[in-house]
Amino acid sequence: MIRPLGIAAAATASLRASAAEQGQGPIDVLTLYALQPAVASAPPSSSDSALIAPAASDAAKPAALPSAPPVEASAPPIESSAPTTLQAATSTTPRFGAKDSWRVNLEGEWMTDFQDANDVQARIGVAWFFVENAELALYGSGGYVSQPGQDAGTYGMDLEVRWHFLARETWSLFGSIGCGVMGSTSSVPSDGSEFNFTPSIGAGATIEVAENTRLYMSARWDHISNAQTYADNPGRDNLGVWLGLSFGM
Repeated sequence: MIRPLGIAAAATASLRASAAEQGQGPIDVLTLYALQPAVASAPPSSSDSALIAPAASDAAKPAALPSAPPVEASAPPIESSAPTTLQAATSTTPRFGAKDSWRVNLEGEWMTDFQDANDVQARIGVAWFFVENAELALYGSGGYVSQPGQDAGTYGMDLEVRWHFLARETWSLFGSIGCGVMGSTSSVPSDGSEFNFTPSIGAGATIEVAENTRLYMSARWDHISNAQTYADNPGRDNLGVWLGLSFGM
């Protein structure tokens, strides 16, 4: 600041001396005022640079670095095939064999005494897994008996317990025991009675054939007897095989 003022004063004195030599007389104040901006705006010499301190704001500015362009991911997002937590939480179908789960069973059976009698029947029922992998099934049944003498139509109810002792995610092996009552349109056997008990024991397997649907396959021994409730009780032993479908509820 001091340096420019000195330069301006020297320039004013020089202008006055030049005007006096040329006979112009003293320079008025307005002329000097008009000339001072040009003098004051003259760039300082290199010797004055040491007197001019750099602005603090300029020194505080960091050097600008070139910014790298954003990297675009070339790989597509990976989509998970596993069900989400929300989907798993909203699923209401219990797994096969879960305690307190229920199922509807449809079954068909063929039995023979390996002599001269054959029995076919269909059953429909509900099953309740009262403990893990063990079910209690109640059936209504209807069928037909071909035998020596007079054939007969049959109807009845069965209660059966099945224990899936080897249970896997899509299949199982089970043992069964049950008992039922059977009425008929004529005596079964033909020299027996029209009312009988039907205890049974067997073993079988299940396999998953669709979501929440199982195919049942079993072989069982089945006995027909009136348990001495009539005068004659000839009884009959049969070997039966049956297939069925079980649907989760």
